Amino acid sequence: MPGITARAERAIAGVLLGAFVALAAGFSLGPIFEGPDEIEHYRYVRALAQTGRLPDAELIQQYDAGAWGEFHQPILYYALAAPLVRALGDDGFDQFEERLNPYYGYRFEVPGNDNKNIFLHTRAERFPYRASAIARTVHLLRLLSVAAGLGTAIAAYGVFRLLWPDRPDRRLLALAAVVFMPQFAYMSGVITNDALSYLLITVSLYLLLRQLRDGPSLRRAALMGVVMGLALLTKLSAAFLVFPAAVATLLDRRSWRTAPLTVALVVLIAGWWYVRNWALYGDATGVEILFRWSAPSEKIGDGRLALDIGWQRFGFAYKTFWARFGGGSVAVSDALYTFFDALTVLVLSGAGLRGLRALRRPPAALERKQAAVMIVYGLAWLAAAFYWASRVWSGNQGRFLLPGIAAWAALIAFGLDAWTPRRLRLPLALAGAAVLGAVATAALVGYYLPAYAVAPVPDAIARPLSYRFDGLAELIGMAPAQPRARPGETITLSLYWRALAPADRPLQSYLHSAGSDAVRRDSIPATGNLLATDWRAGETWAEHYTVTIPPGAEPQRAYPLVAGLYDPAAGMALPAQNDAGVEVTPIVGRIAINGPPQPGEPVARFGRVAGLLGADVEARGGAVEVCLTWIALAEMDRDYTVAARLESADGALLAQTDRPPRAGDYPTGAWARDERVRDCLTLTPERALPGGWRVRIGLYDPATLERLPVVDRAGRALPDALLPLDAGSMHEGE
Repeated sequence: MPGITARAERAIAGVLLGAFVALAAGFSLGPIFEGPDEIEHYRYVRALAQTGRLPDAELIQQYDAGAWGEFHQPILYYALAAPLVRALGDDGFDQFEERLNPYYGYRFEVPGNDNKNIFLHTRAERFPYRASAIARTVHLLRLLSVAAGLGTAIAAYGVFRLLWPDRPDRRLLALAAVVFMPQFAYMSGVITNDALSYLLITVSLYLLLRQLRDGPSLRRAALMGVVMGLALLTKLSAAFLVFPAAVATLLDRRSWRTAPLTVALVVLIAGWWYVRNWALYGDATGVEILFRWSAPSEKIGDGRLALDIGWQRFGFAYKTFWARFGGGSVAVSDALYTFFDALTVLVLSGAGLRGLRALRRPPAALERKQAAVMIVYGLAWLAAAFYWASRVWSGNQGRFLLPGIAAWAALIAFGLDAWTPRRLRLPLALAGAAVLGAVATAALVGYYLPAYAVAPVPDAIARPLSYRFDGLAELIGMAPAQPRARPGETITLSLYWRALAPADRPLQSYLHSAGSDAVRRDSIPATGNLLATDWRAGETWAEHYTVTIPPGAEPQRAYPLVAGLYDPAAGMALPAQNDAGVEVTPIVGRIAINGPPQPGEPVARFGRVAGLLGADVEARGGAVEVCLTWIALAEMDRDYTVAARLESADGALLAQTDRPPRAGDYPTGAWARDERVRDCLTLTPERALPGGWRVRIGLYDPATLERLPVVDRAGRALPDALLPLDAGSMHEGE
């Protein structure tokens, strides 16, 4: 293509590959053993490093308490990683396994750092890992996956060069789709055999396409057999390579003579492992024995394919294909998922459009064969992912689609190309690469790394506080200042802390609503990211709690919020002291459970914040009952008091009541805009009611005793900032 030289293309490709290394290495900086089944993969490596034995029932019992874990996996990746563990050591691993986060798994779908970590991590595990041998070993071991991911990207670029020898713009965009796919970069930064399988499977695709172009030879057939055999010795799912390999062989009769050599080498390299499984367990794959011994509940139903369930659960696989980290607990924002959705629509519609054009103007024979192999290759991994989603409860994971990364990236470039004007192909390809890079970077630095970090305290705190707990920590504030939500809604409540000294025992934080279960959150400090024994005097942290109000919560109620520290070993909360050193209940605010919005036109307005929609005034048993229907015109920053006066015709005071609405159960500061609040009160005079009596009501600030000005529907100001009410009813629209 005019405008780019081979040298310039190589330079751009080098930049993209370098960016991938930085991205994958960035993901590898996450806390140890938070990747999908990462600790199970490590146990396998560790067992080989310490014993040099192939896994069997005895070894599994010794290293995984018979839980099987990942010991059913083929051995290649673990054998390559074992020498590194043997050389580096892993002191601290046994103690690490005891540090499970008891609050892990709260609201997976919500981004943030609210207990996204499976394990509790110490300060010693932080970079540069000098104080933790196990952290150092794990992070170095992750670099093997980074290298495998880089190899996969290079192999995929080789695939794109074979597909589009005269379209550098398209192959550069496809390469960008590989290196900037967040989930692929993430899986290239954790301990897993997946990364090595991606490499070997992608190289197998390259060799298939190379053979289609250049023709078969004994050397190519042998190399293909070796690579495919190693892939099967890395991960069972590599068996799905049989489909694109069969299509490539059927489309090229020249390869029929050399195909037996490929098959023979695959069997020679990988067959022994599956024969050994059969001999030991009566199951060549090892998967059935995994279900039987340690995870029978993982099977969907009786273990047969439940295609309807697989289809229902495939939406989660779609999200985790793009960006869902930490075994699914770390999500990105809805905005990024919307971007991926839009990209998917553009790609699929563009690919369909180009497919229709190809029917009218068929491509050359080689291109048709390449397209057939790529389509079957992609469908093979789609089938593999759907298979696992339909058979295993934890199988609806997008990483099972990632062995087809070259096909998906090619599809992205091919589909987007349909919408690209010819003269703008290169600039738009580079712009597309930049956008994908920005999205991947945002996923890393905006969501993944912060999910495991201690959140900072803001410069301005919405509600400053000062409660000290046993000389160990001080609660210095919360946000928002007036939290409110409706039943079923999810909100974030934040607590802000300062350490006074490290604790000598594990402590937990709590945030509860008094008198209700509307809010009940417990956590390790810093929402799971900072152990009390690691505190340093003066350091601060925020705890951002995701809270969902129960759908059945009673609306139009307000409850005090109590927060503090809890000693689980002693089974008691730490006492709280205020600034004067007096022991107090650490009330940090309140939570308002709002009713639904119901806009209306009030008959009178009290300042700019409240209105009266209606009133029912009735004399009964010598007293006057007054029921008021208020509406919040705006959210209020204070709790006003209702002043109700029962007066004679000449204005003499007969009875008076001053109290918050609903007797304080639902004060005005808790009301939401356009919410209607019904409040009834009784005025009881000391003597019999005279004729011509009336009631006047107002709202005032109890701190200043200043009443809110009152205007009627016509906008006229009322004297004394009081609204007169006669016996009977008055409602909006009357």
